[in-house]
Amino acid sequence: MNNQYDEATLKRVQKVQAKILKDVLELCERHSIDTFVLFGSAIGVVRHQGFIPWDDDIDIGMFREDFERFKEIAPKELGEKYELMNCETNEHFACTVNHFQKKDTTFISNDIKNAKYHSGITIDIFVFDHLADGKWQRIYQCIMTWFLGRLLFLSGDGVPFIPYKGIKHDIAFAICRLVHYGLKLFRITPRKIYKAFSKIARKYNDKETTLYATFETPTPWLNAMRKSDVYPLKKMPFDDFEVYIPKNTDWLLRRIFGDYMQIPPKEKRINHRPFKIEFGDDD
Repeated sequence: MNNQYDEATLKRVQKVQAKILKDVLELCERHSIDTFVLFGSAIGVVRHQGFIPWDDDIDIGMFREDFERFKEIAPKELGEKYELMNCETNEHFACTVNHFQKKDTTFISNDIKNAKYHSGITIDIFVFDHLADGKWQRIYQCIMTWFLGRLLFLSGDGVPFIPYKGIKHDIAFAICRLVHYGLKLFRITPRKIYKAFSKIARKYNDKETTLYATFETPTPWLNAMRKSDVYPLKKMPFDDFEVYIPKNTDWLLRRIFGDYMQIPPKEKRINHRPFKIEFGDDD
């Protein structure tokens, strides 16, 4: 996952993503939809006042109630240029994360080069739902969403990244292929799995639990936070415009990444391994 771009191509990808983010933020500002930058993109904001130099994605977060409003409004006001890609909008999509992508572009990583949906240059939207208060309910919610998220990817046509070599890689790959074809055989589609995932992720949304988490990540317990950790949002510079980050971003980033202010060595600088990129009307 650490294949590198040539610098000019990476800068073009970042430019398109920054424009998507700017348009999303302007939409959210008009409609009082709270949106905040998080995860690796928040590291970029705090450490670089923009992108992490080698990064090729943008992560933003919304609470469920804000995201429900966003997905109703965005197609009406931004639908000529952008589309929301998730399991609800495309039956072949096999990922828990919502993608908001520019229509006339192409961004295909090696993992999804055989996918049956069109992947464009995108920003990722992570949705925060209520995390169960009870210990065992919380463990069940986290384990099941993790399992269904992995199963969802295997139900599609992507190829999982397997961090092993030799026989361990071959065995893991064979298991993944068996699961993939087994799901096909029993006609278990990505959309069916996503419905099960979504039901568990939203299970406690009618209760006033203490914590919220985004179950689109493999470790939702690490990103769990109170609304008091988010509000009031902090405005920070991002290249030539401003974005919002959660109030306790430093605490959240240290829980997830440790000492995130240290620049990692070159071999640990991760991107999305571009296979095919097209810039559409930016060409």
